[in-house]
Amino acid sequence: MNTKRLAKFLIITFLVSWTAWCGLAALTSLNIISFSHPLGTILHIIGGFGPAIAALFVLVEDNTVKSIVNSIFEHRKKSLNYLFLFSAFEILTIGLSSRELNFALKMHWIPFVFLRATFIYGGEEELGWRGVMQPLLERQLSFPISAIITGTVWGIWHIPLWFINGSSQQNMSLILFLVLAIILSFWLATIYKKTQCVFACSVFHGLTNTLLSVFIIKLNIVLIIGVIAMLVYSIYIWHYGETKS
Repeated sequence: MNTKRLAKFLIITFLVSWTAWCGLAALTSLNIISFSHPLGTILHIIGGFGPAIAALFVLVEDNTVKSIVNSIFEHRKKSLNYLFLFSAFEILTIGLSSRELNFALKMHWIPFVFLRATFIYGGEEELGWRGVMQPLLERQLSFPISAIITGTVWGIWHIPLWFINGSSQQNMSLILFLVLAIILSFWLATIYKKTQCVFACSVFHGLTNTLLSVFIIKLNIVLIIGVIAMLVYSIYIWHYGETKS
């Protein structure tokens, strides 16, 4: 593991994101602007791009712009089957556990919500978390340990959002969010490990955020079983790949 590269990634990530989000938290707490104000939207987006910005600073040390772009979109042959499999599993898990659509979101807006979640509100983070941090950790640590560390840091990275008046995170349990971040980290790390494609992770991340808007999420036995089953399958894919190699 290149400790300096990892430290550089984390310092830039948290510096960019927490500066923007803590500033937004202060502005909304003082009633200077609202969360939906144009400046609030800009600060929120800038914070979300922290991992991507940090990743670029790390990747340009050894790569050209062309090679970075290729690493984002290129993938192993037939490996996208794993993206489709995890996506179908997630849709079924959330859909069957919820069985209630969020009618506040019009159906014709779903494609727009998905594109926004993939490129601006979530998916853009994957260049950093799965494209840089997870691979760096795996040079010295096992896949599960690397996924747990990445997921924990990823969850902690979101903390300032709980202090921004009007953000959706204020309606969520921070502890539950951290647990889900670690579990989701396994799914995304597995997709990246099998596809070697950052954009595949961005698409899955975007799908996850979209599903959270499309359905009324309910914590029940169906959701728990589905989430655990996907987690176990992620570990199995890693273990099977290690054994096979």
